[in-house]
Amino acid sequence: MKKIKKNGYSLVEIIVYLAIFTTLSVLVINSFVIVLGAFNTTRSNRNLLESGSLAMERISREIRQASSVDIANSVMGSNPGVLQLNSTNSAGTTMIMKFVVGNGALNISKDGVLIGNLLGQNILVDNLIFRRITTTNGEAVKIELTLEDSGSKISRLENFYDTIILRGAY
Repeated sequence: MKKIKKNGYSLVEIIVYLAIFTTLSVLVINSFVIVLGAFNTTRSNRNLLESGSLAMERISREIRQASSVDIANSVMGSNPGVLQLNSTNSAGTTMIMKFVVGNGALNISKDGVLIGNLLGQNILVDNLIFRRITTTNGEAVKIELTLEDSGSKISRLENFYDTIILRGAY
């Protein structure tokens, strides 16, 4: 009598292998989705913090160099805020720097000429308030800025605050 060799797998073995493969595949894909979500959140946070820090630094530098805040042309304490600063360049020529929000962008203009948006791509201004602080010794401007990342699926807001004393006011 000849022995018949059995080659191949039984139906039960195939089902067990498929169940193990499916479980591992689901775990790997789920891990991949979680990693991508964490990457997008980290990228959104970085974009918000970079844009906010750069914008606040530019506004702070211009306020420090200003000789006065023109409140007749500025809307102080309102949202979205407008800030107009009077200063002079190294040649002694009078300059007017203006910060204004338009369509979610934080625009800067010099002597009426638009320089551009201070924020990065997909970053929008949610709130911007300038408050003037005057004392007998000088004046300062308090800034409250809230930014939103519009490029992310997760809506995230970041707040920035600063108080800047004008040149010669200390």
